[in-house]
Amino acid sequence: MAAVPDAPDPDAGAAEGRRTLSRRPVRADAARNYDKLVVAAAELFHTDGVEVALDKVAAEAGVGIGTLYRHFPNRAALVEATFRNYSDQIITDGWRALESGPADAALTGVFEAYMATASTKRGMKEAILAAVGDEAPVFGEAREQSRDLMTAILAAGQRDGVFRDDIEPADLSRLVGGLSMTCVAQDTEETRRRMVGLVLDGLRPRT
Repeated sequence: MAAVPDAPDPDAGAAEGRRTLSRRPVRADAARNYDKLVVAAAELFHTDGVEVALDKVAAEAGVGIGTLYRHFPNRAALVEATFRNYSDQIITDGWRALESGPADAALTGVFEAYMATASTKRGMKEAILAAVGDEAPVFGEAREQSRDLMTAILAAGQRDGVFRDDIEPADLSRLVGGLSMTCVAQDTEETRRRMVGLVLDGLRPRT
């Protein structure tokens, strides 16, 4: 298998100067509550939508509403943190898959992950846009991390001969964007896998 470049540190440069509506605490107990709230929000945003009552999120996380507001002063802050967590997890899993297996399998996993979260993230993005605007740093961070990962996956796949030589990283970004726009909450894993398979077939070398 071809050598894979080191994954960039997702926290590099983030601690200082990053404009964000919320920040993960350093203290261990506070960080645990922060993480529990983000996990609970992700689940409820998926099932109930981004307008779910915040006291329901707190209850799902097993903390009081006061704890929620100490970490997230408003709904937009919680939505932004959850959006960032979704994006960071996809990128982290993608790098791990690339480091441990073939590039086409890594790309399949990344595409399927973006599709699985697309309908939920769509509502989250609208909430962030309404609160912060399209210059919200979380969007630029997500695009940059995705671009780096797509570039590495494509380079590895082209070296291994599983992707056509005329494909560019921007092509992969546009493809996953297009796939994500077609997703609805009712899509099954089988549906997503079939759609990704059709796209991957088009990326393989012509015979």
